[in-house]
Amino acid sequence: MRIITVLFIAAILSSSTTTVKAAEDLSGPEKRVLQQLKKEAGATFAIQWHPSTNTPSLITGDLSEPSKYPPEWIAYKFLNQTKALYGLRIPKINMQIIEMNETPDHLVQVRFQHVLYKTAVWGDELVIQMNQQGVINRVEGKLSPHLEEKTFNRPMYAAISKQKAIAIALTASQAGGTQDEAPKVDMYYHPSIAGTPLIYVVSLKNNNFEQSHQKVLIHSLSGRVIEQRNS
Repeated sequence: MRIITVLFIAAILSSSTTTVKAAEDLSGPEKRVLQQLKKEAGATFAIQWHPSTNTPSLITGDLSEPSKYPPEWIAYKFLNQTKALYGLRIPKINMQIIEMNETPDHLVQVRFQHVLYKTAVWGDELVIQMNQQGVINRVEGKLSPHLEEKTFNRPMYAAISKQKAIAIALTASQAGGTQDEAPKVDMYYHPSIAGTPLIYVVSLKNNNFEQSHQKVLIHSLSGRVIEQRNS
């Protein structure tokens, strides 16, 4: 059955540059989205899948019709059409535009931050690129699907304060002590950890250390240091 399903989806998306992962797990709505994208783009269509989320990491091709609407309108329309593929419930709520720019070759890029209960999702961003005619030709990034279901449709709340998180980060970091700038604290949902917990991300800067910029990820309930990384 697995082989039959994979061959079936591969036939739908037949392209020398198309990579299909976990095709047997695709739902009916996801298959229909892929069929529509393939119909729209024809031979230009190609897709790659993120190995951990099983959502598209890269889609290329002529993915939409020309449009005179603003880039943000075109981008949200695409997300509404493909929300089943990315596991999004309401793109206008789940995806927040954080940047728009034009490349040197005059392509417009709309960058989205994935948002859950009005809080950003750690590591989840998507860039939708289109030409001057409003035709989307590249969609790239990582989105973690169905996060509302994974959090039982309920937002989480921190048990420790931002000030406590900063104190924990300073103690844990090699670049602790006196900072060259006031530590910055942001909150995220972390989709790669079981339960999709709410975390603090504390950004530190101390030029006395070789790795002067650091980020310390702290569990907002337990105060446990999840990760330290140079940034």
